Amino acid sequence: MIIDRTTKNRLVIFLFFDKDGIADRYIFRMLEDLRQDARTILTVVNGYAEAETRRKLEEHSDEVLYRPNVGFDLGGYRDGIFHLGFKTLGTYDEVILMNYTFFGPLKTFHTMFEEMAGHDVDFWGITKHHRIDDNPFKGRIPYDYFPEHLNSHFFALRKNFVRSWSWREFMINRKNPESYTDSITDYEAIFTKYFEDLGFVWEEYVHSDYLKEMNRAPFAYLAADLIRDSGCPIIKRRNFFGDYTVFLQNTAGENSVRAYEALKETGYDTDLIWDNILRLQDPAEIRQVMHFARYPSVKATKHIFRAGEACAVVFGGKERVLALAGSYLESLKDDIPVFFEEGALTYAEKLSKAAELASGYPHVLVLDPLGIPSFGDPKSSRASVLYGELESLIASRPFVGNVLDIFENENRIGLMVPPIPVYGNYFENLGDGYAGRFEEAVKLSRELGVSFPISDKNPPVYSLGGGFWAKSEVLKAAAEKLSGHGEADELLMKIVLPYIFQAEGCLTATLTGSRYAGTYATNLDYAMRENNKVVFERFGPDYFWSEIDKINKRD
Repeated sequence: MIIDRTTKNRLVIFLFFDKDGIADRYIFRMLEDLRQDARTILTVVNGYAEAETRRKLEEHSDEVLYRPNVGFDLGGYRDGIFHLGFKTLGTYDEVILMNYTFFGPLKTFHTMFEEMAGHDVDFWGITKHHRIDDNPFKGRIPYDYFPEHLNSHFFALRKNFVRSWSWREFMINRKNPESYTDSITDYEAIFTKYFEDLGFVWEEYVHSDYLKEMNRAPFAYLAADLIRDSGCPIIKRRNFFGDYTVFLQNTAGENSVRAYEALKETGYDTDLIWDNILRLQDPAEIRQVMHFARYPSVKATKHIFRAGEACAVVFGGKERVLALAGSYLESLKDDIPVFFEEGALTYAEKLSKAAELASGYPHVLVLDPLGIPSFGDPKSSRASVLYGELESLIASRPFVGNVLDIFENENRIGLMVPPIPVYGNYFENLGDGYAGRFEEAVKLSRELGVSFPISDKNPPVYSLGGGFWAKSEVLKAAAEKLSGHGEADELLMKIVLPYIFQAEGCLTATLTGSRYAGTYATNLDYAMRENNKVVFERFGPDYFWSEIDKINKRD
């Protein structure tokens, strides 16, 4: 069925859910764009919505339906459909079923609606999953293979399809899913083929057949190609977080960074993404998936130093610090003022003092050469940690210029810390990074107002020695919060500091210079390969995630 390219006679049933009941700005950007091509917008809210979210959703919708958070997306769509009635749905040229799980439109949906209106189809979607012969859901779906299907985050249904008894019976008799897997096997994965077998014609807006031999789920793992080559107007939220093991199962881990670069080329406001992701997602997952590790050159920079753009605060006493790090501090003397602080201070007091001295400077370097903890003999590891911190924070004048450029070009990065040591007795004592302090770290974080998930399965990133680069205003806010928890020890405060920055809307990145990056990468590669020798000998070679699973299940 072809429809008029200029029609606005569309109904959008928009499914919304948020664990905190908050609708972030990307939701309203999406609804505003839809309004130019839709006569009616019904927003269905699964679960709780706070008062301000209710007000804004009602402002951007013709009607808002609130329901319990049961049945996932399908349950919400069904309630929206039953609320309006099939007779009403049949008066629209097109009915859109879409949800909150993607960012967009990267430009506008109008171009997509205008183009697809001229396609003779019964239903369509934005993207599709390609067929997999080795069905990962054997016994859960009625096929020997995983069928090619439209992704259910966006379905567009033409009037003839909506009026058909086949679709009505499907929606009436379909059981609401009780799990995420149910929503795939009982709805998304079978919808397209079920109706194709009944003779209905479907199509995807973003054609990806040219990529199917490279990856069966290009919307997830080749999003950059879909955005650049095919004008894909959306990007899934899950490109910005998730279990990194799954990414390594399907890719080299490059897909999300490539997708983000392609997205920025469209002009989409990336703050809409980070406002949502930073509020809701595990910081370790964000860092891993988006590769928030920066390795600036120590030899060259394009940065033009400006008076007042940064300062350095150094703890430990000038004479003692200069003996340890004088050659590195030389790189700052002509461009960045250095404040030396002496005396016995707690870590919370050091943060407060650094924030105070950095007032008026947008960025601050904090160094604490004598603050590196020791886990007993051999003491020589402390010297290595200090070397790594200096190379990671103040390697050279060009390096410092490049750090300041990172702050300028990546405005949501608020904190940059050296990599965690993975050698000597630090490897043993830090363990998973929490050094046995995970539960305490979570408790303190919650007391400080951090609400996003923190998992002991994901290693933290923080400055073991206490040094870092930061946005001064955010450091001030963090220091004020920590000042009321002076009873917490230094290591615990170091662990939670990046969590406070994220709660303030800022990302944390690991940072080291191009010179030390070779040392760090070599150490990681050596450690991994030596571990692999033992694992392969005991369990045999396999996918990385399979090896981890075998280790976890060992006797």
